[in-house]
Amino acid sequence: MAQKDYSKIAAEKITRPSQMKIMPKFLIYGRNKKGKTTFGISAGVDQTLVLDPELGTSQMLDKDPNVWPITQWEDIDDAYMYLRSGKHPYKWVCVDGLTKMSNMALNYVMRVEEEKSLARQPGMVQQRDYGKAGELVKAMLNNFYNLHTIGVIFTAQERMIEGVDSEEDEDAEEAPAMYVPDLPKGARAAANSIVDVIARIYTVKIMDEDPEKPAKTQRRLWLADSNKYDTGYRSDYSLPPMLKMPTVPKLVRLIQEGRALPAKPKR
Repeated sequence: MAQKDYSKIAAEKITRPSQMKIMPKFLIYGRNKKGKTTFGISAGVDQTLVLDPELGTSQMLDKDPNVWPITQWEDIDDAYMYLRSGKHPYKWVCVDGLTKMSNMALNYVMRVEEEKSLARQPGMVQQRDYGKAGELVKAMLNNFYNLHTIGVIFTAQERMIEGVDSEEDEDAEEAPAMYVPDLPKGARAAANSIVDVIARIYTVKIMDEDPEKPAKTQRRLWLADSNKYDTGYRSDYSLPPMLKMPTVPKLVRLIQEGRALPAKPKR
């Protein structure tokens, strides 16, 4: 048996982050109607494909994004294989609804198990179904993570959990409740581990200087580490706690250049 040349293998494998052309991955979560889908398509309507299990794009007639409806778990794999093929015009994919997709995974597992066993009562969830569904979701997340030439925006609903979801958190007594993406614990941990940014989207009312004018709604993205929110980022730069009127280009520029707006041209 020929001996491996580990020096040659290392020379082929070792690289630097500056040489790696990997598009960013984001996880954006929040309550209903706070702008998760709008943020997702801000990467560019013509260069973004939205995987939509919630029909959240049905009223976006003005922006009219490119939408792949997800009605069952198998649709997600079809969309992934299409993107993996490289025969498409998209630079970004918005996986718009991980919460709904995790429910689809559970329904898929139940359906498969019911078909395998005539003794199984239809519609009844068994404990092991949750574990199998969780593994499906984690495999799906890993598939989209490995689409290195495509940026991915995952979105999820928000859920409040009682107590801090970590035995190692020293501030547990100061944070009796926390807001997190509404996903099963294992899937949430898997999503957190693969994304460059996990952020909470929310809105605030901004009062006009003229008291006669109505307040304006401003969308914001919370980025900083928090005892109250499941948030954080990977970047060489120290980012502001919050990004006003967030868009995908702003967020990409922020983590890669440390600023949300383009640099002013030198005169």
